[in-house]
Amino acid sequence: MKSSVWLAVSLVVGGITLLSVHRILDPWSYASRVNVEKGNMAAEMGDLYSPWVGTRELLLRHRNPYGPNVTRQIQMVFYGHPIKQTYDDSGRFLVNEQRFAYPVYLVFLLAPFVKTNFTDLHRWARPALAAFAAISLLLSLRILNWRLTWTKTTALILFILSSPQLVQGLRFEQLALLVGFLLVAAAWCVQKNYLVTAGVLLALSTIKPQMSIVPLCWFAVWAGGDWSRRWRIAATFFATLTAFIAGGQLLLPGWIGYFVTGLSAYRKYAPTSSLLRIALGDTVGSIVGAIIFLGLVHFAWRNRKTKAASPEFTLVFAAFLMGAILVFPLFTPFNQVMLILPTLFLLRDWKAVPPFSRFVFIAIVSWPWITELALLIFPPQLDSPSQLPLLPSFMVSFFPLFLPLMHMAKRRNASPAMAPRDLQPTLNS
Repeated sequence: MKSSVWLAVSLVVGGITLLSVHRILDPWSYASRVNVEKGNMAAEMGDLYSPWVGTRELLLRHRNPYGPNVTRQIQMVFYGHPIKQTYDDSGRFLVNEQRFAYPVYLVFLLAPFVKTNFTDLHRWARPALAAFAAISLLLSLRILNWRLTWTKTTALILFILSSPQLVQGLRFEQLALLVGFLLVAAAWCVQKNYLVTAGVLLALSTIKPQMSIVPLCWFAVWAGGDWSRRWRIAATFFATLTAFIAGGQLLLPGWIGYFVTGLSAYRKYAPTSSLLRIALGDTVGSIVGAIIFLGLVHFAWRNRKTKAASPEFTLVFAAFLMGAILVFPLFTPFNQVMLILPTLFLLRDWKAVPPFSRFVFIAIVSWPWITELALLIFPPQLDSPSQLPLLPSFMVSFFPLFLPLMHMAKRRNASPAMAPRDLQPTLNS
């Protein structure tokens, strides 16, 4: 289609999503807030509130952000009373305790906002996170060497921001969107040979280690592939991370122990899992996940000497991003911000994608907007326990499973003489 048509479609999709959020999703979420001891949640503060409070309490009042006093303060805002619960009763409904659950050095990133009123921070958080997602897309296009007109680029940004994954991340004000940006920005810096900057960005990405640890393995293997030229990225990463850990230790002695204890509790009151374990069961899913991870490491080892500006580097990086979503506990949809680059990779080589894979991709991607439109035309009862307003997000869970399969089908469908670098962008017209 012409660029103007893509832009028009993206504007319609964005409008449908905006109306759906304000007329369906937000009112339904308000009416069905988490029930705590038969009482409603006092306020929906988003995922940014707890780290902001923890940062303020540590930097301004020298209080332990992992401690029960700060946790109680956060819970009083969320629920109107402190949360007391046990984890050994399998039949009991567990409440998200909204603890400070990040490495303590997150406070260095949030330090500029400690004296900012949270209402003001809340007002700017979503536009800022949306900007990070948009920049991630722009950097991904540069990494893929895919040149598009400004109208198609704008359309892609609107499509991405209208997806259920990004909508959830923006509504929750999730720092996952920042981490997704940091990983892609680091890869772009590597391609431009800004290895020192890349090392700093990768160290910053560890504020959510469950998202960054798998991609970090690729950068580590790649750096070792030509150590004499690439040692700066590893040295800067470890120097920056050491400075963060040591700085956190000065601010809060013994913070690592508090953090590990908090993670142990988090796994009980806010349990999450990997997509493979949910799909295949804990045992089989863990085995398959381990096999996938070992396969990724082998793939990285084979390509360890590849140049940063080569298509092979991008291919391995995209594989590690997809693998992270599958094997680590990143089932919550907003973590799929890591799939922006792999998705664009697939779209860039669209002509090499088999027809059935194209159909699957189009069906999964268009499902949310079709169902949102249907819910706008036939609105459900918003004050009922029905999960119908979540119908647009139904197919989202399957996307991380199908995306790697579509990439593999694309490579099999490519001409034998067509090396990865020869796959030309196909949507530029």
